Amino acid sequence: MTHQFENAACGRVARAFAVALVFIAGLAGSNIKASAVEMSPAAKAVVDYDKSFTTPKKKYRIAYLTECVDNPYCLARLEGLKDAAKKYGFEFKIFDANFSPATQAKVVENAVTEGFEGYLFGPAAAQPGCGLYNRLLKPTGKPVVSIDIAMCGDPDYTPGLAATLTMQGPYHFDNMMDHAFATCKGNCEVAAVGGFVGSDLFTYWENAIKKAAAKYPNVKVVVDEPANFDPRIALKKIQDALLAHPNINIVISSWDDMSRGVEQAVVAAGKTPGKDVNIFSGGATKVGVDKVKSGKWASTMAYLPYQEAYYGAAALMMALDGKPINAHIDEALLPEIVNSTGTVFIGQDNVDKYKPVY
Repeated sequence: MTHQFENAACGRVARAFAVALVFIAGLAGSNIKASAVEMSPAAKAVVDYDKSFTTPKKKYRIAYLTECVDNPYCLARLEGLKDAAKKYGFEFKIFDANFSPATQAKVVENAVTEGFEGYLFGPAAAQPGCGLYNRLLKPTGKPVVSIDIAMCGDPDYTPGLAATLTMQGPYHFDNMMDHAFATCKGNCEVAAVGGFVGSDLFTYWENAIKKAAAKYPNVKVVVDEPANFDPRIALKKIQDALLAHPNINIVISSWDDMSRGVEQAVVAAGKTPGKDVNIFSGGATKVGVDKVKSGKWASTMAYLPYQEAYYGAAALMMALDGKPINAHIDEALLPEIVNSTGTVFIGQDNVDKYKPVY
């Protein structure tokens, strides 16, 4: 079925321009207003559909093929799916991979055997997820919406999907590093803590650090470690980092929960967060936003797990209604960002405009 969003060339140009506006706004701070950023055509389509939806025509059964359900990010995503189910009247069944591609292969097979009318798919890993989509999900002929990470070597949208929603792709992390490194005046030393070694997100994270280090010769990355999204591991890694490199004045963490451990390590070293050491985080959780308000963290980059699942489910309902988007939705261009801060970077200049939901 031909759809207006299947024009890949136009869609990618529009997305690239819109993403550029988002991150320019983030780097420029309050000099660029939120009104300079607009929703992408794909984001606007799903938001408009959600606003206009009234009564479900049918009670659909969908499979939630998720990589996780038991951490704060994934729990927030599950809440978004539950709220979407209430609005759209669908039933869903959870098939949890617990971050294991091997487990996901088994549960996807089980889901396809059971038979569902649509699939919301969070790949445990990009390439194995691509194989599962092409081998098992696509042949069902049922609509599939992917969330969290891109698949099949595609930068965002994989043809054949009803939609893809992401917030932590390579260009998001590239711009997070730009945002942090650009604040350095003079010479700076940086420590970084990320997620799980071998994961797609950690690979994006590491590549972004390398790009930023090459771009900003005045910034030296002296420590770069995995911390498995665990504040206790982050605490130990940054304690050791500050002992070995007492001149560290920037710490970058990919998750607010880890950043709590980072802050504890800074305080334990006799330094003042927000003064001696600037902490740049990811998540924009309630904790993270409060830390920015207090001045202890320089900024936190918004992730939208609740909206990822909610609008992912809405996009799936659109496909079941014969109106597939067939495009990528950058969550940075959803109304939760566009109509509040106009940038995913939540800092002192805009923290009062952002309302975290998890």
